[in-house]
Amino acid sequence: MDPVFCNQVRHLYEVERLSIRQIAKKLRASTKRISRVIRNEKITKAVVESILKPYERLIDQWYQEFPFLKASQVYERLKAYEYKGGYTMVVLYTQKHRQKRRQAYHELTFLPGEEAQIDWIEQRFPWAVAYGFAMILAYSRYLYLRFYPRQSLEFFLEGHIEAYREMGGVARRHRYDNIKTVVIERSPELKFNAQFLDFARHFGFSIHLCNPYRANEKG
Repeated sequence: MDPVFCNQVRHLYEVERLSIRQIAKKLRASTKRISRVIRNEKITKAVVESILKPYERLIDQWYQEFPFLKASQVYERLKAYEYKGGYTMVVLYTQKHRQKRRQAYHELTFLPGEEAQIDWIEQRFPWAVAYGFAMILAYSRYLYLRFYPRQSLEFFLEGHIEAYREMGGVARRHRYDNIKTVVIERSPELKFNAQFLDFARHFGFSIHLCNPYRANEKG
């Protein structure tokens, strides 16, 4: 079964809280197919979450020796140990080693906030080009901005998590322009990046997109 389709179903079911019938109508699929995806998710969720478990002690040891390791470096190291899990799982687990502030995990998920607006900002310097990850809270217009050397998925996810820590919570709705790390394609049908959908489901926010050439919708 198409993994992108499965991720869309899980996102709509777990984050958007839509019913099976509503999901079937939205994705133009049968309720039987939607039910099968959700049933398989419940069966495999425990297995997926356990994939990283045997490696957690090893990762902890690596960070004791090399506290400035990046998630991508940990992921590459794990491949040598026959790790078969996803990159997002590694990013989420290693954040506890790289966090700047001691903060309870669930506080990030359940603090209030209606909408956050996210985009990349290109900044040219005489010596280099940097890319700013920008997250703005729609209500207060509070801006979080952090520069990275490139617009990779790793830095995109890290920017989100660091913004959550800075802001003290996760907005319920996230709005994006046409960012490749979010949307793979819009036509003939909308397809999201599967890894990013996993990330959104983990933190419990819904994804909203500006219409093409309508970035002003972000306010």
